Amino acid sequence: MSYFRRLADLPKEELLAPGHRLCAGCAASIIARLALKATRGPTIVVNATGCLEVATTIYPYTSWRVPWVHVAFENA
Repeated sequence: MSYFRRLADLPKEELLAPGHRLCAGCAASIIARLALKATRGPTIVVNATGCLEVATTIYPYTSWRVPWVHVAFENA
């Protein structure tokens, strides 16, 4: 199994679209972007209620370019 050794080796495709309402430089968006880039194959994101969920899925828009499931805050 090969691993990404440098950030330059990550895919260029963005699976968390720009234009979300998170603060510039927000750690949650950076971590989500890089984690999605590092995954291989089909990916489904499951997200509990919180800042990342609220700021990326303001109805009727979404920033997720992968299947995404919301679970209640109590289930996290």
